[in-house]
This record gives sequence, structure tokens and C-alpha cells, in this order.
Amino acid sequence: MKKPVIGITCPWSVETWGDNTVHGGFYYAGRSYVEAVLRFGGIPVLIPCEYERIDRAEYIQHLMSVADGFLFTGGGNVKRPAGAKIDTLRLQQPVRYDFEEALLTAAVENDKPVIGICRGFQMILETFGGSLATDLVDGHKQNTPYYETWHPVNINPQSKLYGILGAETKDVNSIHVQKAERIPDGFLIAAAAKDGVVESVEHAGDRFVLGYQFHPEELSRTNDEFGKIFELFMEEALKRRK
Repeated sequence: MKKPVIGITCPWSVETWGDNTVHGGFYYAGRSYVEAVLRFGGIPVLIPCEYERIDRAEYIQHLMSVADGFLFTGGGNVKRPAGAKIDTLRLQQPVRYDFEEALLTAAVENDKPVIGICRGFQMILETFGGSLATDLVDGHKQNTPYYETWHPVNINPQSKLYGILGAETKDVNSIHVQKAERIPDGFLIAAAAKDGVVESVEHAGDRFVLGYQFHPEELSRTNDEFGKIFELFMEEALKRRK
């Protein structure tokens, strides 16, 4: 049986944890992302934001020929003093940002299915013309295990998410301090919390681009219902394979 190859993006520890560049740091991804791809039918391949020794455009072109879909991960919160204003998404991790912006643009241009989670959701917003609010959101960073839910969301009946979960309300987890301000043209809000914070967006056209501010990869560890998101992702990756 054919399995789709799914590229999973990685933070770089030099940008996130302040590792010394003398030793190069390391690239990493949460195990739950890899588990979700494997469990629901894909082959995970970690993609580092490393292109100093190869032309970035050439690097991304090769990735388009290898991967059937791309998962843009979260994680890598930059350390900052308590109470300090958070930097823009790009300033938090500039090397990663520039690489993922180019990779995300190429993936959509090449009709590769894309899922963006947490920071990946935020990358979708900014890459395609949306924006993040400058003020931070309260009450959306849970202090319980990530596979547990934290608050309900209202789901747009016109969305793919509604088709996947079959309900207008679901409880999800929440591990973020930034929130969407403006949704890009050509996208729709698929889910929002009761306080209005956008929790999911989708491309409104034929492109398979789904963004989640919550973490379905964590929820799918104990709830197969959220695993359906990844099942559909794998199906689309095979269907759109060139």
C-alpha cells in the first residue's frame, strides 16, 4: 500500500533556546507530530530550516519532488523576561520564518496539502496576507496535559473541520499566547472560541490548507476523532501526488 511522505518542519535550538552557534545547535520536533503522521498512514520526514550550504530555492524545489504534503509545526517559543513584550513572529525565529514562508508558498503553488499547527497556523496567516494581534491573549495556555481539552470552540458548518468532526461545537486544547487579528483573503474561519479567538482557518478554494491554533496531534493521542484530521490529510496527499 502506498504511503504519503509528509515533511515536518523543525525549530532550531539556536533561535529558540539561545544555544551557542559554535556547536550548531540542533533541529527538533515534538514526538506527537511524528506519531500522528505515522499512526494515520504517512511517512514522516523532518525538514530542517538549513540552507546555508545550498541555495534555498533549489532546496525547496527538491523538497517539492520528495514530499507529498507538509506539516508546519508549533513549538520553539523564544525565551523572554517575564512581562516583556513578545517579538513579531519573524523576529522570534528569523531563519525559520524566512525558510517556512518560502516553503509554505511553494507548497501551495505546487498543490501540496498543508496543515499548520500553532505557530504553523500563524505562519499560514502571515504568509498569505493575514496578521497576528499585537496584544497577547489570556486564558488560552492550559496547565494540564496537552492531550486533555481546555475550552470549547464553535465550528463553521461550511468548513472541512465540520465535515471531519461532524459537530458545531467541540472541546479542544489550548497552548498559545498570540491570536489572529486578520484572516487572509481566500480563507475562512473554521472554528473560534467563545471569546472570539480564531482557532482554525482553511483555504476557501481548492487548495488543501488547514490551520489549527489548537493541537489536534496531541488530542489524537487519546481521541481518534481528531485523528480524522490526519486521515484526511494523508488521503489528500496521495490524491494530489503528481
